[in-house]
Amino acid sequence: MLRKTLLLSALTALLAGTACLAAAQDAPPPPAAQGAKPMPPHGGMHGPQGWRDHGMRGHGDFGGPGGAVISDLRGLERLYVLAGRTKELPALYDSVLAKSQDPMVRTYVYHHLARLQAQPANVDEAIGTLRKSLDENLANEAKQHAMMEQMRTQWQQKHATGTAPAPAAH
Repeated sequence: MLRKTLLLSALTALLAGTACLAAAQDAPPPPAAQGAKPMPPHGGMHGPQGWRDHGMRGHGDFGGPGGAVISDLRGLERLYVLAGRTKELPALYDSVLAKSQDPMVRTYVYHHLARLQAQPANVDEAIGTLRKSLDENLANEAKQHAMMEQMRTQWQQKHATGTAPAPAAH
C-alpha cells in the first residue's frame, strides 16, 4: 500500500512539473520596449571572432571582493546596450581600471574593453589591450608563486628545526 502511494505521489509531481514546463514554454515573450534593442545574451559572451572575452570560471556568480563590481558592470553593460549607448562603455571601463586593483575585475574589464575595440575592426587595439591584461596577470601569478614558495620554505624550516623562524621584514 505504501509503495503504491509513493508511486502515485511521484507520478503526480512529475505530471504537475511537466504541465508547468509546458505552460511556461507556451507563454508569449514579454513585449519589448519601443525602440529598444534586444538584451545581449547572459553568459557565454563570445566576441566577433568567437573567442571568449572573459577569463572567469562560470558565468553566473562572481565571488570574492570583486564579485559585486563585476555584477554591477554586467548590469551597466546590459543597460548601455539596451539604450544603444555602447560608445560610452570604453570610458566606463577606463574609469574602473583606474580605480580597481582586483586582478579578477581588471581581467574582466580588459577582456570586455578588447571586445569593444575589436568590433569596429580595430583588432590591433584589442590585441594591445589583451596583451596588457596578460602582462598584469602574469606579474600577479609570479608574485603569488613567490609568496607560496616563501611560505613553503618557512613551513619546511619550522618543521625541520621544530621552532618558528623569525618573521621576515617587509
